[in-house]
Amino acid sequence: MTQTSTAEITRDRILGEAERLFRHFGYSKTTVADIAHACGMSPANVYRFFGSKAEINEAICARIIATLHTSLRTIASASGAASDRLTRFIEHLSDHTRNTLINDRKVHDMVVVAMDEQWDVIEPHLRFIDEMVAEIIASGIASGEFRAQDPEQAARRTVGAIMVCSHPVVVAQFGSNPRTPSASDMAAFVLSALRA
Repeated sequence: MTQTSTAEITRDRILGEAERLFRHFGYSKTTVADIAHACGMSPANVYRFFGSKAEINEAICARIIATLHTSLRTIASASGAASDRLTRFIEHLSDHTRNTLINDRKVHDMVVVAMDEQWDVIEPHLRFIDEMVAEIIASGIASGEFRAQDPEQAARRTVGAIMVCSHPVVVAQFGSNPRTPSASDMAAFVLSALRA
């Protein structure tokens, strides 16, 4: 086994334990000493792989976002009508946000802080969402489902419209309000705008 692969395995182990602790205690209450103890190593050894706790926080956030990206990319690149894919994309993004809020509140809180403080992982995540939505819209324009328009601009407007059901802060504040539109309602609204 090479030194690089050993380092990668150790780094993944640290992140795995950190994520487990974050999910249980919350990222702000988990210390590097806690992570080191869970890994059976010293804090100094953890710092050989991560320069700070903030770096661990970002790496965990990146892992969570990467999992979401995989599922969203699968939806965006699937076969079938663009309108169906866009609806599934919006519903999946909304479901992920709601499920994290309800079932993984400590992770939800970390994501809210990451967005509020603009951690380095957030801007690429937002760009990814825009790009996937633009890709779906472009395919709908090409197939004649949607009217001719700038797909990037339409994607930005779409992402802005669906924040009510996908943005972690907005969902936490208004998600249980019966007046808040569902993801399906927002998808239908967006589709009617793209077709008009």
